[in-house]
Amino acid sequence: MRTPIKTTIMYRKYSYWITTGLWALLALLFFGVLLKSFGYDAVKMWVLKPESGNLRGYICGLTAYAVFLLFLIWPKIRHNLNWFMHFTHELTHTLVALLFFRRIEEFLVSRRDCHVKYQKSRIGYVPITLSPYCIPIYTFMLFPFRYFGAEQYMFAFDVMIAFTYAFHVHSFIKYTRFTQSDIEGCGLVRATAFIAFIHCAVLALIMAIPNGGMKKAVGRVFWEYPIQFLTDPSAWFHDVIKFFLFSGYLFFDATL
Repeated sequence: MRTPIKTTIMYRKYSYWITTGLWALLALLFFGVLLKSFGYDAVKMWVLKPESGNLRGYICGLTAYAVFLLFLIWPKIRHNLNWFMHFTHELTHTLVALLFFRRIEEFLVSRRDCHVKYQKSRIGYVPITLSPYCIPIYTFMLFPFRYFGAEQYMFAFDVMIAFTYAFHVHSFIKYTRFTQSDIEGCGLVRATAFIAFIHCAVLALIMAIPNGGMKKAVGRVFWEYPIQFLTDPSAWFHDVIKFFLFSGYLFFDATL
């Protein structure tokens, strides 16, 4: 006869592998979506049909962040950036916890300690715990402006989207480690699958936005591309191969 403790352990074990499999499948799906978005949207805007949109805002935003990194030779700027990264980490935990209706009890970001305390629950545990590693919170804050903003401000919004996303990637590279308590608490395999899924989905959306705007990008990334990937993988595969062959042609043509 199974004891309540053994039943709980078995439930948690099965729950872990079921959710891990779900996140892994979504990561695979949206990796395919990312390839399609990069090939269809980015390359189309950059080379084939520049009138459909352009990536100048993104390029300027990434360049601006690269220039900003040069200022990190000053210790005060480097210290403040590190503090702001920790603040952003805890802020992301907090905002996602609020989305799951958690009660926030404490928020602290100091030189010695950084943490946020909130009401505990199994529901939403993985998204709340792993959100700082895959959600570019300031980029998300710009999406409504990109959706509803006037046409003349689109370039400025694209610059800010690229700049804030570069900040997120910088933070991710600098502080993400397999030994961190957040990742170990969720389980390494499940955490990796979830983070990969969100990163692929977000980057695919960002790449698609300039090609027709926010509304069309959301439709392509979260409906059109996944449906094609699932229902007609041969057409998707053909598009991806065509993209790589076209990219290789451009590369060799430029070097000759």
